[in-house]
Amino acid sequence: MALPALRPRSPSELVDAAFQILRAHYPQFVMCSALAYLPWLVVQIVWYSDPSRLTGISPQASVVFGLGIWLVFALMSAVLIVCASQAYLGEPVDVGVAARQALPRLPQVLLGAILRYVLMFFGLFFFLFGALYVLTRFFAVTPILVLEKKGLGGAFSRSSELSRNRKRHIFNTIALASLIYWVLAFGLQIAAAILGNLIVQTLVSAVVTIMVYPVVAITEALLYFDTRIKSEGLDIELMAGALDGAPPREAATP
Repeated sequence: MALPALRPRSPSELVDAAFQILRAHYPQFVMCSALAYLPWLVVQIVWYSDPSRLTGISPQASVVFGLGIWLVFALMSAVLIVCASQAYLGEPVDVGVAARQALPRLPQVLLGAILRYVLMFFGLFFFLFGALYVLTRFFAVTPILVLEKKGLGGAFSRSSELSRNRKRHIFNTIALASLIYWVLAFGLQIAAAILGNLIVQTLVSAVVTIMVYPVVAITEALLYFDTRIKSEGLDIELMAGALDGAPPREAATP
């Protein structure tokens, strides 16, 4: 299957390209998401196995639980983004190489995810627009951390630069990919909820996440490259490098 060409894309084209990459390398992406999600699945099953924990959950516990989910998805995205970068740049998709590249960056990825979570949480008090602003302005923090290997401050600063005058495009792309993911997840979770067993619902949710979430992370990676193409002419730089025999991995560092 031919992989997407390097060129500027609309939100729908980016999501379509993400599905193309996912179909071309489905086993590798599912393996990445499964390895990242399974520890959280174990935590959920242990938690839900005690019925006394399901009553009277405090708002503070809900916030902590939400942060836990956010961190799990950040970890999943870190490795998936490296795999997506390999596929997009025409390299072999190697889960082992992706893990070795992403794992040393996980402390920064986790700190970046926590900081974005806090900023989005406070942004909710500004009629939701504050959270959406944080989401679009810092959309590329994880790709920058794992692909460009910048520090935490540099990643937030660079993401701000890449998002300048492109926040609507970024929001539309993220919203479209998320909508597809949540529609699929919600439909299957409703079917599982009919059974009335919370453990079964948790397992179904895990399977859906492992199987479908990679398209969201791939879209995140493609959106990062798309903003670089539009802002920095990355596609021209890569084509020139190919003519000169330069390795495509150099695209990770501007």
